[in-house]
Amino acid sequence: MTKKEILEQLNILEDALNQTLAQVSSIRQKLEDSQRENATLRMELEKVREHLAELEKHEVQETTSTSDEPNPTLINIFNEGFHVCHLHYAERLDEGESCLDCLELLYR
Repeated sequence: MTKKEILEQLNILEDALNQTLAQVSSIRQKLEDSQRENATLRMELEKVREHLAELEKHEVQETTSTSDEPNPTLINIFNEGFHVCHLHYAERLDEGESCLDCLELLYR
C-alpha cells in the first residue's frame, strides 16, 4: 500500500467515525428529550391522580350525605327491563331475570 492509499483509507475511516458520532449525539439528544418529557408526564399524571382522588372523595361525601333512597330514574330503567349495573348497562334483562349487581346498585 502506498502512503496515498493509507491516507485515503484513514480519511474514509474518519468520515465514517464522524457520521457514527453524529448519530450517537442525535440518539443521545432524543433520549434526553424523552426523559424530560417522561418526567413531565409523570408529574402531570400524579397531579391528575391527586385531583381524581379529591373528586372521588367529594363524590363519596355527596353520596353518603344524600338520602338512602334509590335513584328513581335507575329504578324506572330497571323496571322497564334493562340492566343498570356497570357490567351490563342498558342491556335488556331476560324475561323474569333479576340481576344482583343491578339490585345492589339500586338499594345500597
